[in-house]
Order: sequence, then C-alpha cells, then structure tokens
Amino acid sequence: MIRVVLVEPEGEYNIGFVARLCRNFSVDELYIVNPRANVSEAFKFSAGGKEFLEKAKIVNSFDEAINDVDIKIATSSIADNNGDILRKSIRPWELLSLIQGKKVALVFGRESVGLTREEIFRCDFLLYIPANPSYPVLNLSHAVGIVLYEIWKNRELLNNPQTSTISDQSIKLIDRYAEILYKMLKRSDDDYKMYIALKRTIIKGVKDEEEARVIVHFLRKLYTRIIHNEKEMNNVS
Repeated sequence: MIRVVLVEPEGEYNIGFVARLCRNFSVDELYIVNPRANVSEAFKFSAGGKEFLEKAKIVNSFDEAINDVDIKIATSSIADNNGDILRKSIRPWELLSLIQGKKVALVFGRESVGLTREEIFRCDFLLYIPANPSYPVLNLSHAVGIVLYEIWKNRELLNNPQTSTISDQSIKLIDRYAEILYKMLKRSDDDYKMYIALKRTIIKGVKDEEEARVIVHFLRKLYTRIIHNEKEMNNVS
C-alpha cells in the first residue's frame, strides 16, 4: 500500500498536480500535513484527480501522517554529503526491495525548504533523485511523478513478490530496539548516527522473516543485558 505525504505544501498547483499523479499511478492514500496553500483552490489543477483530492486526509502534524505505516521514505534534493549519515540516500530504483508487501509512506517536503532534519530522522530512509549536479532541485509534483512511476513500472513484482519479506511487526521491533539502545548509549548529540546506521543497515540487509526474528532476539537480549548490568552497578554503588 502506497501513501503519498505532502508536508506543508505551499502551492495550490502542486497539490492539484500531485492528486492527479496519485490517480495516474494508483496510489492508495494522499495525506497533506498542515498545508500552507488553499486546498480548495487546488481542485482546478487536479484534472482527473479531483475525486482523489476530495478524499485526501488533511492532518495537523507529521506524526499523524506516518504513525501507522511500516516503512517511511523521506525525499530530498540534498543528499550524500560527506560525514552526514542522515543524508546518505537510496535511489528510486532501489525502492522495490524495501517496500514489497509493506504499507509505505513516501514523504515529500515544502517547495521552498524541503523536509527538516528532524522529519528525515523520523523516516527510515532518504531517497534522492539524481539530476544535474549544478541544479538537482526538482519541482515537487515532478519529483512525486518520478518516484511513483518507478514504483508503477515494477507493480507486477510488487503484487507478486518472488522473495520472502520481513513482517511489519519485525520491522517495528527492529526500529524500536534500535532507538531504545541508541537512547541508552547516547553520550553526545552526534551519537544519533548509531541509530540511523543500525536501523537502515538491518532493514536493507535482512532478507526474510527468519533472519529478522534472529536480529530482534539479539537486540532484545542486548537491551536486557545492558539493563541488568546497570542494575548491578547501581547495587554495588
């Protein structure tokens, strides 16, 4: 299931164009977070996507748009900066292996400034569309169209996956324990890299549910051991 999330869109035309694209490529849901543009005015730009825009969900917070999905894909024209692990990105053609059998949110930011670092942090991966290095910034609706087409052309594989996938529950548990361990071990603001790298590496690298359950078991045991050691140290002191 594919959900397109527009975070604080600023142009009525882009909202309308995106609604049209959602119909073009059979998107399941459109969420609009705290729109800065007049959504009513967007209908004139939506053509055959008017009905889709009518059923779009307008929410007040980023959390409301992503809290019930399995995989969250942020998008940005700023990616792969040296030393910035948050900006390490995947490409549109790498999506297939990550989203098979999953409820997925494709998150697109504001026309003027894109997504914040906090919003990217809240997502599982960052997606970048390669373009002219001297001017890689795409119009919002154009970026949405490129990503949706990349998924659409592989729709048969999505509907009939040939390989095992990780269950929704295992993905959520991996994310949960990775975040818990990060918070327990955090010593500086820069330590967020541990959480980002661990979560992304595991989700990308685990190929089936059996492997995922072993990883969850390992993370749970690691968490339990740290808690146990902390209690012993407190008792000694």
